Amino acid sequence: MESFWFCDDCLFAEAYDDYSALSLHHTADDVDARIAAIRDGLTRLMPISADFDADAGWGVDPFSRSPCDGCGSPLHGPRHRFTRL
Repeated sequence: MESFWFCDDCLFAEAYDDYSALSLHHTADDVDARIAAIRDGLTRLMPISADFDADAGWGVDPFSRSPCDGCGSPLHGPRHRFTRL
């Protein structure tokens, strides 16, 4: 199976269709561009399914230096594993 590692922004977009946290870290103009990048990345990888359990500690990298496989963000931070169906 092919796996992908998503940043928190892509995680919330995929799981909940929620982009509200973007406004905490970006200007209004940047939010629109970020939403477009996230949607494009997730659409390109579909169909996918979550492949992690945060409580059990598997499928989560708490601090990754790799870019997000969804939106391509180079920012370091947590990544969550998703698998192509």
